[in-house]
This record gives sequence, C-alpha cells and structure tokens, in this order.
Amino acid sequence: MSMIISSLRNLLSRPYTVRYPYEDARIPPNNRGRVVWDMERCIWCRLCEKNCPTKAISTDKQAKTQSINRVRCIQCRTCVDICPTNTIAMEPGYPEPGPVREIHIYAVGMKRHEYTITSMPPSERDEKRLRRK
Repeated sequence: MSMIISSLRNLLSRPYTVRYPYEDARIPPNNRGRVVWDMERCIWCRLCEKNCPTKAISTDKQAKTQSINRVRCIQCRTCVDICPTNTIAMEPGYPEPGPVREIHIYAVGMKRHEYTITSMPPSERDEKRLRRK
C-alpha cells in the first residue's frame, strides 16, 4: 500500500531535475567549480603537481607553463589549498563539456585565468572502441 501512495505522490509532484541546458542550472554557493591559475604569482615549487591525487597537473619549469588535464581533474581543491602563493583558485561554474578531451595550458605572460587548449591524443581504449564500429 505504501508503494502505491509513494508512486502517486511522485506522479503528482514537480520533478526535482532541471531542464538543462534549456534552463540554467542553479550553481550552489559551495560549488568547487574548476581550477584556474594566475601565472604571474607562481614560484614553480611544484607542490600542486606533487600533491594532485589524480596526477592531472604537470609543470614545465623551463617553458614556465602549468597544464591541467580536465579529464583527470576531480576538483578536489588539494592544489588550491597547498599553493603557498595563492596562484591557483577555483572559479565558480562547471567546465563546459565537449567532444574532445582537453588539456588546458597556463603560461607566464598570459592574462589572468587565460589558457591555451591542446587536445589529448586518443587512448588505447578509444582506438579499440573505434575499431569495433
């Protein structure tokens, strides 16, 4: 009997979901968002790279670039908390999805939070999936 009541209540109530992308999703105030760099502050200590649990960050000290693999990044905020110069921050909002896996490269001399995009090479799993089709 309780299952019938529960089913009727759910049938007559409004849905909990949002019709995204037709309606904007409400971003909660404690949203971690995505990782961004202000490269003018970076002292190249590589603490972010060493402490990233998914190894999504890589540092090139000679080229003065930091890159983040958006597929690997889990927005855990470890890099933000460990950075001694507050070079890394979390920007509110969600990273935009796309058909290509991307690596964002931040470099000295670029405007704040600006980056270039490099496509990741396809993995072995992707190649196997394409061969099956």
